[in-house]
Amino acid sequence: MKWINKIERSLYKYPIKPFFKYIIFAMGGVYLLDLFFPMAFLSARLSLVRDSVLAGEIWRLFTFLIVPISGRPFAVLLSLYFYYFIGTTLETKWGARRFLVYYALGAIGTIISAFITGYAPNTYLNLSLFFAFAIEFPHFQVMLFFLFPIKMSWLAAINAMFYLSSFIFMSWQHKIAILFSLANLFLFFGGDIINRIRQTIYQYKRRKAFKDQFK
Repeated sequence: MKWINKIERSLYKYPIKPFFKYIIFAMGGVYLLDLFFPMAFLSARLSLVRDSVLAGEIWRLFTFLIVPISGRPFAVLLSLYFYYFIGTTLETKWGARRFLVYYALGAIGTIISAFITGYAPNTYLNLSLFFAFAIEFPHFQVMLFFLFPIKMSWLAAINAMFYLSSFIFMSWQHKIAILFSLANLFLFFGGDIINRIRQTIYQYKRRKAFKDQFK
């Protein structure tokens, strides 16, 4: 964490302002262009593809950040709003510079994974924002399916189990993408995650030992 703090302090000489909302707005714009002009294949032209980058399409090293998820308009709108909310909330809590360090580390990890595997989406990078939000605001509640309130900590645990199973059973390319794209999460919160796991195990053992006394 010390070197992360040094990077953040080094950025104080630059007038960095909150930027994540512009990434979300750009995602929305790309989605609309894909929707109304599908033959332009805009998302495909912006995606992070190693061979295309090596062929001179350097812009892909940056434009992959604004490639939206595919799906129906309502689902995409909800997704963009969700990531807008968690991203701008983290920016407000951390400050624009620290958020930039976190986001840039995830982006660099994604680029590295793309050069290893040939292609990498921004999916896991955006997922790292979700996990960071869940760690910072574990008791924040969202309405699952607009009906059931669920804490972010539980929602993150469910997602973590899903991606753990994906890591175990999917191809090595997906393993690389998950590891490198979530590197920022482990660099920022690795110690906290390990301590929370230890605390959970300790509390479980205490409860079990207490119950065993009355058997």
